[in-house]
Amino acid sequence: MSHSMDRRNEPWHPQQPQRSEEELWRPPNTAEPSPRRVGRTGEHARGGRGGHTRAPASHRADVQSEAGGARINEDLDLDELDPHGRARHRAAVKAARAASPNPRRKRAFQATASICAGVILAVASLGTYAYEHLFGQVDTESLDSLTDRPAAARADRFGNLPENILLLGSQTRDGQRGSHLGNSSKLGTDISDTAMLVHINAERKWATVVSIPRDLIVARPECRGRLDPTQTVPAATAAMFDLAMNLGGPTCAVATVEQMTGIRIDHFVEITFNAFQALTNAVGGVTVCVPPPGINDPNYSGLVLSPGLHTVSGPESLAFVRDRHGLANGTDLNRIRMQQMFVTSLFNKLASGGTLGDPITLYKIADAVTGNLTVDTGLDSINAMVGLAGSVQSLKSHYIQFITVPYGFDPGNQNRVIPGPGFDDVWTALRDDSPLPGSTAAATFGTTPSTPSANPSPTANASTAATAATADAAGAASLNGVPIEVYNSTVVPHLALYATENLKTLGLDAQVGPTSKRYSGYGQTEILYPRGDLARARALQARIVGSVTLQQSGYVSGLTLVVGQSRPAGLVAAPGGGSGTGPDAQSAGGPSASISAESRTGDESLCSDLPDTVRFGGHP
Repeated sequence: MSHSMDRRNEPWHPQQPQRSEEELWRPPNTAEPSPRRVGRTGEHARGGRGGHTRAPASHRADVQSEAGGARINEDLDLDELDPHGRARHRAAVKAARAASPNPRRKRAFQATASICAGVILAVASLGTYAYEHLFGQVDTESLDSLTDRPAAARADRFGNLPENILLLGSQTRDGQRGSHLGNSSKLGTDISDTAMLVHINAERKWATVVSIPRDLIVARPECRGRLDPTQTVPAATAAMFDLAMNLGGPTCAVATVEQMTGIRIDHFVEITFNAFQALTNAVGGVTVCVPPPGINDPNYSGLVLSPGLHTVSGPESLAFVRDRHGLANGTDLNRIRMQQMFVTSLFNKLASGGTLGDPITLYKIADAVTGNLTVDTGLDSINAMVGLAGSVQSLKSHYIQFITVPYGFDPGNQNRVIPGPGFDDVWTALRDDSPLPGSTAAATFGTTPSTPSANPSPTANASTAATAATADAAGAASLNGVPIEVYNSTVVPHLALYATENLKTLGLDAQVGPTSKRYSGYGQTEILYPRGDLARARALQARIVGSVTLQQSGYVSGLTLVVGQSRPAGLVAAPGGGSGTGPDAQSAGGPSASISAESRTGDESLCSDLPDTVRFGGHP
């Protein structure tokens, strides 16, 4: 076969000028060949391909190295496809580009990174702004200045701690918007017309909300002045509760509650009229129930509502929780019952709508109210607020118990109330992180045994009954004409007076001891007697229904009755009985006094257990 016939089936190649081997391997527009290609050995020509030669393996490796590690297909004869070397050059350029980022891609990546960084910076700036915007508006007061505080709550077996929060409704008119807010005499004041102590169980399974009447007469500790912290507000043995905040600010109200209850307050929140209206607007209104025949109070609160369910917000909601003249008797006590119903409805709306777990909605609510809040410094942070919202969110309304603390009317002033039977039982239960006896939470989770001084053991009760049984008629008769001095060792006012009056009804010669003698800190109610007077002491013990201990003392010259934290309800009952304490309140002081008729659970019907209203008269 001739040479020409051998090329018949070969691809056509244009005639090219004869080039040296070095020229064939040199890419276009390049200088002298690489030194690596000089003196190559082991090359061989491939015949029958127009004189073109295939690059040796060593050279192909060189091309791979120069391309930055990118691999060129070794099985592809680029010289055969393009004898000028352009194909090999393009492959090398492509490999080089693959090894290093495209400038356009690099610029795009840099732009994307810049955008991401900007977004992160914007989010961080927005978070900082939100934090400063919210908490920059909140007034704060530290509780660190308080002294002689109760011990902190003990953790449960899992290490969880209960929380005690004091909610204070300020009636200040300074800077507040709305009508029917009173005259100029209210300016400059900051009285807590509404006060609720919220106790959240350590395991966040239940809560107790105790309303404290504004007219409750209690002891007040020494406080710093509200308007001038350099001034001191003197302590008082008997003062209206709501004056504590007016004289010494919210920290003085906290100190008063702590002294009254023996419970350490973890946080407080003071809310003004403006904040309350903004809150109800932010949640879209709150559903309330008006008892028949309706509320007609155009002259005081301005509230005029027909009986039945209503959704109130803004000024109307404020009028609802402030109204008392439209209720029967026009008392603050009836207003408290309406406020408890309002709070249960508000909680149920927040919980059912998932608001407490929605950060955006929480922010909107916080943004609406923070400009009119005062909180302790422990709540002045996002983490604290979110943690508190989480604690409340976990509660079920069925296990939230609302109660007005047991009270009685002050015999010296029927417009004032005093602690009634069961008053201390409430605080004892909360100190023990125990549900109130008789509540739904107690039925489900049980109650924590109280301290021995509060609830004597069956053995102690049996001992008391045996002691009483040994008091014969002669011993009882020996009390005729025997003076009995009575003292109050608690911070609850008037207990010595009430005990004296009740002993007198038994025909005993009791009298309040002189103020020159003082007894304090007694856990139990005790009868102190001098040596040789045990028989009379036992006779007195037998006349008192409930647990009273006997103690011989060298510091007394006659029978001395000291009322302690644990005391028989009948002994210290206000003469004439109290209001809202129930028929069991006058019994032997059992824990049933802790749940009064003026109580409700969080899931109770809004229209249940509400006070009567005045006759509905239509719009003014």
